[in-house]
Amino acid sequence: MGLASVAQHIREDQPAPAGLLGLPLETIELICRELPTCDLAAIRGTGRAAYHATNLCFAQRYTEYHTDFSERSLNHLHALSQNPLVRRHIRHLVVLTPEPRLGQHLDWEWTAAGHLRHPLGMSLIRRFRDDLTDRLLQCRSFILSPIVSEPETKPPVTDGPTFNPDDVACILLDIIAEAALPVKLFWYGKGMNYTSPVMDIARLPKTLFRSGSFQCGWRALENLHLELEVTPQNYTFLLDLILSATSLRKLHLRLGYTDLAVEFFEQLSRSVDVLAHLERISIWGSSIRTGHLIDLLSRTRPNLQKLSLRGVTGLDPQWLSYLAQNHRHFPRLVSIDLSMIHGPSGMFCFTPVQYLPLQQKSMFELETDVHGWLPDPGADRTAVIGVTYTGPHIGKALGVLAQVCNGSARSR
Repeated sequence: MGLASVAQHIREDQPAPAGLLGLPLETIELICRELPTCDLAAIRGTGRAAYHATNLCFAQRYTEYHTDFSERSLNHLHALSQNPLVRRHIRHLVVLTPEPRLGQHLDWEWTAAGHLRHPLGMSLIRRFRDDLTDRLLQCRSFILSPIVSEPETKPPVTDGPTFNPDDVACILLDIIAEAALPVKLFWYGKGMNYTSPVMDIARLPKTLFRSGSFQCGWRALENLHLELEVTPQNYTFLLDLILSATSLRKLHLRLGYTDLAVEFFEQLSRSVDVLAHLERISIWGSSIRTGHLIDLLSRTRPNLQKLSLRGVTGLDPQWLSYLAQNHRHFPRLVSIDLSMIHGPSGMFCFTPVQYLPLQQKSMFELETDVHGWLPDPGADRTAVIGVTYTGPHIGKALGVLAQVCNGSARSR
């Protein structure tokens, strides 16, 4: 009987095949990977031998724990934290729940200023804090990326506030501040097609960056991913999130196509201390000026390994020429990912790469608009709108791209 048929046999609530537990442990784990968690839990309940044989496979199911901040979800996480094996595998806390179902059935209270009233004073949240600090010692990655709510599931309009992703961020940031929690990854974004306001400064902690314990925990941050429209209200808060992360190695920013986003990158490009450690920079869906990007890159020269620019506006080919001419000053740079980059003369077109000699063309992965991402319905869907290169010959690759882009700009 094959692995798939054994798994199907178990799913259909039939008796387990004879000698299942006599199989090699690796084979049992392969079978278990085919099963939904509820079926795997049922096998674990059939006896002590089955329980121990499936321990590792069961624990690995919870590397990412998805929570909606409901009482049921936080109780489940607490139960998992009591299991010494499972809790060692929980590394990422993920919040992807649509807003109407987020934080349901809990009595949240808000201050007149608009943020949660002492959430760590709630017994359930206090226990959640204790679980993170005392038992879930590997869970140091927090991902908040709410998804779009279907119109029919949106809650009725009320006079008071309802629990939303900013309130989740407030709780997590408060926990980091109170416990000096050494967070490794913080992902705070809109999510797919999410249109509601995110990072309403009224919802977030007011004295966060004056807290020494927050600074201590936040200094451990290595990966910061922000997909938020920069506004006059959250501008300083966003900048402080980045500048306080003095060990940052990976930075992803998606800040929108506004003059304020341009000013934000100008300010960020002057921040020598933080940028010096960066190994990966991703700027997507944002406006930035060429000079600011060059300044930003120049701060990262010792450690930069990967640069990704997608859906970026405001650039001309000069930044690519700078990188090509100075690639020897970027000793660790091995990867560049470019797509849908717009300058004063329009979008960079990488189509000429297709007609280069095979040795040069084969260096790149090429991207066309096969999904119809470009807004112009008359756009040429076969045009090369993006290129990716990863390898040891980054200098040659940058030289080719700089030549292509400069030639494309002149041809316009």
